[in-house]
Amino acid sequence: AIGQIAPEIRVTLTDGSLMDTADFAGQPLWITFMATWCPQCRDELPMMERFGSQLANKMTLLVVDVGEDRHTVRTFMDELNVDLTVGLDQDGAIQAQWGANALPIHFWLDADGVVQQIVYGGAPEEIFIQAITAVVPDFSAGD
Repeated sequence: AIGQIAPEIRVTLTDGSLMDTADFAGQPLWITFMATWCPQCRDELPMMERFGSQLANKMTLLVVDVGEDRHTVRTFMDELNVDLTVGLDQDGAIQAQWGANALPIHFWLDADGVVQQIVYGGAPEEIFIQAITAVVPDFSAGD
């Protein structure tokens, strides 16, 4: 919930490496839960990548795919031509821990790991920009 410290995520990425959000303490995070069958993900992941390139060194982005295998997710990301860090939550345990019951759902955490914004998939781009600026005040889309 907004105002609460987010649970730590330890996840295997699609490249086989491990990621632990604790390694990014002191830096804002944008965490998105998604699945390849989700129509809004096709629109929002390219937008996330575009904003992510403008946020380099200001915010870490992590996509968590729920319930799917590595091959399915990598194929989907390749089809979208999107290069984001994607973790695999194949058993849905991380999704359950976060209460991310609707997909996609986006969480923005401040540098202290506190959830500042939550946006459900399908929101207009302006809502995403507002959520980003809540944790990275100097962000300006299109810079």
